[in-house]
Amino acid sequence: MSEMSSPAAPSSPATADENAALRAELQAARAEADRYRASFELSASGQVISTLEGRMTMVNDRTCAIFGRSREALIGCHFSEITHPDDLGVNNVLLDQLRAGLLPSFRMDKRYLRGDGSTVWCAIHVAPLSDAEGRVTGLLGVVNDISERKRFEADLRQRDEMLAGLSAHMPIALFVYKVDQQGRQSLPYLSESMSTMFELDLVTLRQDATLLAQRIHPEDVHRLAADAEYSHRHLTPIQHEYRVLLPTRGQRWVAARSMPRRMPDGTTQWYGVMTDITEQKLYQEALVNAQAAERANQAKSEFLSRMSHELRTPLNAVIGFAQLLRMDTQRPMDDEQRRRVGLIEEAGAHLQAVINDVLDLSRIEAGSLPLSIESLNLRALADEALNMVEESAHAADVRLLPVEVATDLYVRGDRVRLRQVLVNLLSNAIKYNRSGGTVQVKARAQGADVHLDVSDNGIGMSEEQQRHLFEPFNRLGVEASGVEGTGIGLVIVRKLLELMEGGIKLTSHKGRGTTVCISLASALPATPALPPARTPDEPVPAQRTATLLYAEDNDVNVMLVEQILALRPEWTLLVAVSGTQALALARETFPDLLLLDMHLGDMTGFDVVTELDKDERLSTIPRVALSADAMPDQIHAAKARGFEAYLTKPLDVSNLLDCLDEHMRRLTAAG
Repeated sequence: MSEMSSPAAPSSPATADENAALRAELQAARAEADRYRASFELSASGQVISTLEGRMTMVNDRTCAIFGRSREALIGCHFSEITHPDDLGVNNVLLDQLRAGLLPSFRMDKRYLRGDGSTVWCAIHVAPLSDAEGRVTGLLGVVNDISERKRFEADLRQRDEMLAGLSAHMPIALFVYKVDQQGRQSLPYLSESMSTMFELDLVTLRQDATLLAQRIHPEDVHRLAADAEYSHRHLTPIQHEYRVLLPTRGQRWVAARSMPRRMPDGTTQWYGVMTDITEQKLYQEALVNAQAAERANQAKSEFLSRMSHELRTPLNAVIGFAQLLRMDTQRPMDDEQRRRVGLIEEAGAHLQAVINDVLDLSRIEAGSLPLSIESLNLRALADEALNMVEESAHAADVRLLPVEVATDLYVRGDRVRLRQVLVNLLSNAIKYNRSGGTVQVKARAQGADVHLDVSDNGIGMSEEQQRHLFEPFNRLGVEASGVEGTGIGLVIVRKLLELMEGGIKLTSHKGRGTTVCISLASALPATPALPPARTPDEPVPAQRTATLLYAEDNDVNVMLVEQILALRPEWTLLVAVSGTQALALARETFPDLLLLDMHLGDMTGFDVVTELDKDERLSTIPRVALSADAMPDQIHAAKARGFEAYLTKPLDVSNLLDCLDEHMRRLTAAG
């Protein structure tokens, strides 16, 4: 029996427990693997397990959907085979660093090539897989399709580029200004124009929004801060203009408009636009200044018009009656009386010249002096000017030398104003000469211009006097010399020449004389001038009688015209002392000529004409203005309303006689 095997002994309790534990561990491992596989398969993200070299060994359904490939096509496929070539380089570098233990994991956005050839953007997260001993045996990748996000980012980028392009080529700057709940300020968005507008680096400005406040003019800071605070509390839009002080461009003006919006996180953002309005401000300022200057000019013109009227009215009597006394052949004066009347005329003429000079200067400065540019024979014009100053030269014992001007020299200019220039220069050459001195006029062609010299050998001027020559009302220290003048004659001369596109130069030596050279553009010969007019007191043989209706509310002026008409007995004078009376007499008598003062007590001359024009018969009566208002606007307006002539006070008797004689010739010719 001893040789027979004994039956097997039953298992010990310890061994059974170990087996049960092992089975439990295996079941738990299987359950864990099942859970992992379920999680792997059912994950909303694509999941990939690959070898260390990058060849895929497991993929879930989401991965297949993202890559647009079947599981069979992906298993065994190397990641490089489906990676976009442009992203492969970065991917390989990150994998090498991961394998070398330099990175615990890595993330990147990359493109994959789908089965249909399209491209899909994915965000991947790759981490190593290790065995129980800690050895890296593979790689786990989590893949998410971010194509929609990339399209959105591309749209945003395109929009930002378009916005940046627009703002870069427009004189505006776009901005987003943000204030968080702690009061911190920032500028999440700024267009490029902000850099130029504030002379600040955009990167620096985005980091520190308070730099803008440092550019704002100190006088505007508190106002802007108050506006911003109110807008922050009440979410009201902001619209303001303010000044900024820049390092290189100095003070500039900026206009800003913005709309606030409270964000979900409690911050407040203003979306706005800024514009540099410096040029607009300068234009507005210039416009205001121009309007102020225009108002000042208008006020000055009105003042000069009133003063001219007030001064010319008494002068009308002074000069007019003096001329009548001198022209009266029925009651001739003795030499002493003639001398006294001459002094009255000279004093009146001087005062009239002063008034004319001031008015001319004001008209030129206001740009309201009318000119009629034509071709002028310089020799004929110089002769006229010499004739006009001949008497004053004789009185001053100054000899006028023969004119050295060729008869074929023609210039472009205004006849009246150029003659005024020559008379002024000749008068100065006579006034500031010496007894026994000489004055000469010479002219020569020089290229496309003609130069005319007025020379004298008088007292001359120092260099200091010449430096102040064209300053208005500066008589250069000769006020006490007894020589009359206003100090604006040469100023007017220069301005008149400039209006005629000419120029003036002067050379002078103290004690040796002065030469004034004027230049004007040469011109072709003009049509022949009309024959000289007859002398003022030479009557036209009367072949009929005529009626003159004179509307005037000043008795002295009426008396003057009455005595002037005594020299033309063929004219019958009717006087109306008001506009109403003038209209009544015109309807009653139908005069041959209406002589009309422009400022009657009850009506203006224009009012009278308006009433006359309402009657077809009375509208044909010729009308001539006689007024102390010598402003050019008034004269132009009168001629536009049909006045045949505009005579100014103080009245030149010969001008009125010429006017009467011309109308008599017309009446006679008409039968």
